Amino acid sequence: MSVMQNPPSALQGMQSFEVKTFVVTDNWEAGCGLLWSFGICGWTTKVLTLEEDEAILKIDNNCCHSVQKRPYAQLGSVDSQQVCGCCWGVKTDITGAEGEIKPGCGCEEALVKEIIHELQVRKVGRGNIAQLKAHEQLAARVDHMHAKIDAILKHLNVPIPPTPALALPVMQSMER
Repeated sequence: MSVMQNPPSALQGMQSFEVKTFVVTDNWEAGCGLLWSFGICGWTTKVLTLEEDEAILKIDNNCCHSVQKRPYAQLGSVDSQQVCGCCWGVKTDITGAEGEIKPGCGCEEALVKEIIHELQVRKVGRGNIAQLKAHEQLAARVDHMHAKIDAILKHLNVPIPPTPALALPVMQSMER
């Protein structure tokens, strides 16, 4: 009796991550908004939540509430920005027109580097690179299954059917 091996999962290239939340309120921006609106807008808070498959930036005050979601597969560059030697920020697609994420008073270098690290790791582990690895793994499993089916058909003396034609180009199918 032979022991069957479990083939690797098709999602083997995809990593899983725990949810992380960062308070990334820019105190200077929130204070200026509070003063310029004579207190009507209130204090603007920003919270970045890194979920399994996407990054979510929530911006809230008394006048507006916005939620920006970006799947890691669609996340472009993630860079740090340093201004005046001590002010740190995160430049990324999740901020959209907002510009950058500058937590605290801008001097949160360790937090900025942690956010950048988390976004980069998730971008690689759940983004396009991981999806390509999962597709390659799936293709290898399909090829292996074809080989096993061919061996079974050969053992049973059943002729192997011809390979089906792949989709014809649109122009050829329209000419018919």
